[in-house]
Amino acid sequence: MNPSTAGISRRRLLIAAAGAAGVAALPGLAHAAPDSRGTRTGFHDIGSLAGPGTASEGADINDRGDVVGVTALPGTAVSHAFIMNPGVEGGRLFDLMPSEPRSSRADAVNRYGVVAGTLGLGLPPSSGAAAQARLMRGVAGAAERANEPTRAFVWSARTGIDVLPLPPGAFAALSVDINDRGTVLVVGTNDVPDPNVPGLNFPIGSFLWNPATRTYTQLPPPDPSVPGAVALARKLDARGGAAGGVIVPIDAVAWRHTAVVWDPGTRTPHTLTSGGTTDTFASDRNESGMVVGWRSNGAQPTAVYWPSRTADPVELPGRVASEVNDRGQIAGAKDFPGSTAFPFSSVVWEPLRGRTTELRDNGLGSYVVAINASGRTAGYALAATDGRNHTTACWWEAPRR
Repeated sequence: MNPSTAGISRRRLLIAAAGAAGVAALPGLAHAAPDSRGTRTGFHDIGSLAGPGTASEGADINDRGDVVGVTALPGTAVSHAFIMNPGVEGGRLFDLMPSEPRSSRADAVNRYGVVAGTLGLGLPPSSGAAAQARLMRGVAGAAERANEPTRAFVWSARTGIDVLPLPPGAFAALSVDINDRGTVLVVGTNDVPDPNVPGLNFPIGSFLWNPATRTYTQLPPPDPSVPGAVALARKLDARGGAAGGVIVPIDAVAWRHTAVVWDPGTRTPHTLTSGGTTDTFASDRNESGMVVGWRSNGAQPTAVYWPSRTADPVELPGRVASEVNDRGQIAGAKDFPGSTAFPFSSVVWEPLRGRTTELRDNGLGSYVVAINASGRTAGYALAATDGRNHTTACWWEAPRR
């Protein structure tokens, strides 16, 4: 395929739907010694419930500092959703589903500590090739039994686990985000296995779950007449608006992405300008209307932000802009040249202030996926134990002013 017209591989398909996926363990990649990359913002390794040398990943952080994600468990291949707070019991990880035999992962947490997650989706597989494929697709995990339907769930300390019904017409579902009103963003999938990433299926659309009425509302694409167009949202705002994109199949392995934001209330979609590139995607929008994401001409993506939904995209020196807070601080990933363990490191851009803060890690690479109102961030970093690399959930302190 011509890279200028091929679009983005389906292996990158849900870079919007569930954040960027990590690598649970990478035996196929050479161990790299930590390097010295200068002063970095304070880095905090969360660890894993299975103990040292085992995998975990952070997926979100709220304004009170709760971090959620997925952790390996001792004595089993099953992994579970967790929540932790550095100020609660010394930052201990709490298993949200201790008696659940299936894997699970927490995908998002709102300001009240209510968690949205996915049942049947855990840590990525341990092979280097499979993990890299999931990284490129952007899926934040792996179904532990091929083609078993995944389900979205909501957890709170008061009510426990609530497994949501499937969206209309969906065979399975993935949780993506939850806002402070308790609205959950869910991606429905069909029953057609993705040959690139076994265990997961192709999306059919994005849906908003209303906890009061216990019903779904589907987000529409800008032009429903386009054959095969699927609305794929990544992030909710406080009022129920969303950021994401529309994907249209080109062939069996590639889809074209177009960045879209949806208005709160009416759910009216608005296509963002591409700036002359073939693929764009919006991963978040703040209350001032700044949108962040990526764009590409079929090759590697470039991080961008749109100052408003009518403005042209502005490039950032990185690959993906994951989230933006109301201060205009953008969390994202940039290339980590020369790394034999992981191709990215984490950064916070503040384009309105002309500042960039590189986030410290173990010297092996990292991927930041979330930022809260104060500038604290969360994601995962690579760590090495006995010559073996694995992901470890982490959070970073806010950039110094």
